[in-house]
Amino acid sequence: MTHDARSVISAAAAAHPHVLTWLEPLVMAGFTVLFVLYAFVFFKPEHVEHHPTRVLIGAALQGFIIGMLVGFVILPLRIAFFVPDPSLFPDAPPPSRGLASLSALPSLLLLLVIRQGLLARAPLIGRYLRAYRRAAIKHQVDGMRRALARLEAVDARAKAEEV
Repeated sequence: MTHDARSVISAAAAAHPHVLTWLEPLVMAGFTVLFVLYAFVFFKPEHVEHHPTRVLIGAALQGFIIGMLVGFVILPLRIAFFVPDPSLFPDAPPPSRGLASLSALPSLLLLLVIRQGLLARAPLIGRYLRAYRRAAIKHQVDGMRRALARLEAVDARAKAEEV
C-alpha cells in the first residue's frame, strides 16, 4: 500500500470512530436479506403449508437472529483477536478482548437454541419461525429425495454393468 492510500484509510477511520458501528448492522441486514431471498427463490409452493408471507417473515426473523449473532458476536470476536494490521485504523479504539471473549459462551448457547428450533416456541415470533422451519425442512427433504434417486440410478447402472 502506498503512503497516500494509508492516509485515506486513516482519514476514513478518523471520520468513523469505530469500524464496527457500521459493519455490524450491515452484516445483520445482509443475513436478513439473504435468508428472505433464499426463501423466496428456492421454496416451492409444495414446501409452504402456511401463507407465503408468514414463511418470508419467518425467514427474515431467522436471518435477523443469525445476522445479529454473526454481526454483533462473531465479528467482534474475530476483529478483537485476529486484526491483521492495526495500523490501518490508528485512530479507532481497539476492541476489548476481555469484553469480546465474554460473548463466546452466550453465542454458543444461542447457536444451540437456534439449531434445536427452540425459538419456534417463542410467543410472538414462534408461528413465523415454525412456518419458515417447516418449509425449510420440506425443501431439504425434497433435495434429499432427488439425491437419493440419483444415487439409486448410479447403483442400478453399476449393477447392470456387472452382469
